Amino acid sequence: MTESEAGRGREADPKGSRPGETEGMVSFDSELHVGLVCGRAVALLGLSRTGRQAHGLIDLLEASPRLDRDAVAGLLSACLAATLPSGEEAVGLQWPGAPGLRFGIRRASAVSWVLSVFSDDRLANGMAGFDPLTGLADRAMFEARLAAVLDGPPRRRAGSAVLLCDIEGIRAVNQVLGHAIGEDLLRAAARRLQAAVRDADLVARMAGEEFAILQSEVEEPNQAAALGERLVALLGRPYLIAGEAIVVTPRIGIAIAPADGRSKGELVRRAAMALNETDAEGPGGFRRFSPEMDRRWQETRALEAALRQAVQEGTAFELHYQPQIALPHGRLTGFEALIRWRHPERGLVSPAEFLPVAERLGVMHQIGTWVLQEACRAAAAWPAPLTVAVNIAPAQLESGRLNEDVAEALHLSGLTAARLELEVTETVLLASADSALRQLVALRESGVRIAMDDFGTGHSSLTQLRVFAFDRLKIDRSFVQDLPAGEDSAAIVRAVAGLGHSLGIAVTAEGVETQEQLEQLCAEGCDAAQGFFFGRPVPLAKVREMIERFGQSARPPATAQALT
Repeated sequence: MTESEAGRGREADPKGSRPGETEGMVSFDSELHVGLVCGRAVALLGLSRTGRQAHGLIDLLEASPRLDRDAVAGLLSACLAATLPSGEEAVGLQWPGAPGLRFGIRRASAVSWVLSVFSDDRLANGMAGFDPLTGLADRAMFEARLAAVLDGPPRRRAGSAVLLCDIEGIRAVNQVLGHAIGEDLLRAAARRLQAAVRDADLVARMAGEEFAILQSEVEEPNQAAALGERLVALLGRPYLIAGEAIVVTPRIGIAIAPADGRSKGELVRRAAMALNETDAEGPGGFRRFSPEMDRRWQETRALEAALRQAVQEGTAFELHYQPQIALPHGRLTGFEALIRWRHPERGLVSPAEFLPVAERLGVMHQIGTWVLQEACRAAAAWPAPLTVAVNIAPAQLESGRLNEDVAEALHLSGLTAARLELEVTETVLLASADSALRQLVALRESGVRIAMDDFGTGHSSLTQLRVFAFDRLKIDRSFVQDLPAGEDSAAIVRAVAGLGHSLGIAVTAEGVETQEQLEQLCAEGCDAAQGFFFGRPVPLAKVREMIERFGQSARPPATAQALT
């Protein structure tokens, strides 16, 4: 059979495609009526229950989600040509719309023919269609099969779901136990995924630790939800790899066609939106796409674009300053600099809203450098010895340039190093480990003070105290807000204050809002405090007024109420 006789197909290398090596067969007659469906034809073609019961070859091929319209037309043309008196046998036929499959056609008897189905032998070498690490389909095959499902006849378009699965924890395994263990873990997760779905479903590894499932025969949304729930439970069970018990966290986003999207890109994108929002429900779990997610996604894209422009122009940010008070006398010692973004439409945006976006966009180093320079410039005009505290982002330490950035900010402003305090969280320290500690040691030796922010909320805060001599510990506001009634919070505040005093480290309590909280903190021995009770963050233009109202002399804490 020539290429023209095989429709739009093309002959591939017939090596390894002899009839005896057929993986699946479909018999048919001259009218293209189906006789037997044998071997792995059902699995290779991904036939649903309806497809398996098809009486005609046209219906059977159209029911395959792995064949697009061109591939179906080519196969039908080749089968019809084979039934002609001059028809010849053919092996190794391939179409772009049938990824990973080859076909052969031969006469079985005087009145019947056989369509043979092979898996492409190139796939065993990871050259096309399959992920070489896990043996699952790859992104290209997944997208091709999804496109074929959505591009098929109307009766084949309904009842499909895309489930995107991200397995958190594999990167940590790579870092701690090595990449070989991480690869074994990926293979184990792939086996669990494959075992949890039906023959007609497709499991693919998209990239890294992200997998995708194309679920067929979805008549009700709860069927996709049931599969998502089953996969979360299955993937979340412990793995025993090389003698190590490993637990990971699966998160799954679901989009169902046609309700959630009618195109390949739309379905995958909306499944990704649902996947991203599983974080809001705690570790692990699954969510289905909803229109509200699309609205939030559009808002996020707009926010990202505006933030990029703000960073580029450098004129939309401003710093507000919150007073820091020495206890028990209520003396003003300095201010913490807190960034704000003046959005052209939304007005003043808090750092909790836009800093996570800045980290995701990779612009935190630029923002952090601007904050350092602006805060030092402002503090240089305050009466000495008032200090300024600046929060340091992970990106600033990861860049390896924090020492140079601080030195430049001090030089440009004329502020002495002793009047600058850098606040770092445990997360910041863990992000760059040894490199972070080296930079902080050098900064402290230069005279800059270093504080640990949000103390008590991390899992290894005490370890950090052992490896670095901080100048200050800042008790997280979550422990202060329960005072004075919360006995557990009072015990923690008391313990941290005692720990700080034994190590020669000053202790500051954040989030002070009431006189009762202040009195409790003084009783527990805290050295300093800040919060709305003393004053809300104010723009630079109002700092001078706040300094004058506090004055430099000792005052009873109660007088601070006038500033609220």
